[in-house]
Amino acid sequence: MIRIDRIRKLFPTREGEVEALRDVSLHVAAGEFVAIVGASGCGKSTLLRMIAGLIPPSSGQVLLDGSPVTAPRAETAMVFQAATLLPWADVLRNVTFPLRLMKQAGAGTEARARALLATAGLTGFERRLPRELSGGMQQRVAICRALLQEPRVLLMDEPFGALDALTREEMSLELLRIWQGREMAVVFVTHSIPEAVLLADRVVVMSPRPGRVAEVIEIDLPRPRSFEQEALPAFQAAAQRIRALIYGGRLPRAA
Repeated sequence: MIRIDRIRKLFPTREGEVEALRDVSLHVAAGEFVAIVGASGCGKSTLLRMIAGLIPPSSGQVLLDGSPVTAPRAETAMVFQAATLLPWADVLRNVTFPLRLMKQAGAGTEARARALLATAGLTGFERRLPRELSGGMQQRVAICRALLQEPRVLLMDEPFGALDALTREEMSLELLRIWQGREMAVVFVTHSIPEAVLLADRVVVMSPRPGRVAEVIEIDLPRPRSFEQEALPAFQAAAQRIRALIYGGRLPRAA
């Protein structure tokens, strides 16, 4: 479905070019949940934005169903760390805003939005403003907004990074529950190793800048997932391998 082929990304600075990504190749299948982890500055968010078509690669290409991604696409939705809700619009209008903006809202749009909000535990909050919601509730609204587009690809850039630990765990399980009911590929950037192992089918470990794929870890845990699985040997082995790659000094570095 998603194919990243030998991506390289350079950013100009006053001192010269900075190489954010080098020779990154990756494939994400339809319906697969892939997490990306690595040290700060390794290009995780940059890679996600290239998959979204928000920024172009310096070389290489991103393909969706064999077609080059050169601009944002309707079948791809993105959720950021900040919920980025319209402060003057209520929850329902925030969820439906992208479809209304693209003039794709129809007679059933509001009903589908209400159904998504119910799935996310937000029934009764449809007319609340963002400032009247907790951080976790705001992020649920942002996820509902993305899902209303019925994307085939959901890109998530540390969507729970600003939440407290308990809310973060709750949102992780909520995301799994929503994803498992849909044929949707998810690419999820996180700094949390346990979160990556809990959520993903595969975890992509990036090297320090310039970011490269150091290793792809298969997560051999049954679904549905729960935090009780953290005690399982397979969970611990995957988490320890990821930690060793990130913190053990064995990641490949630029020559």
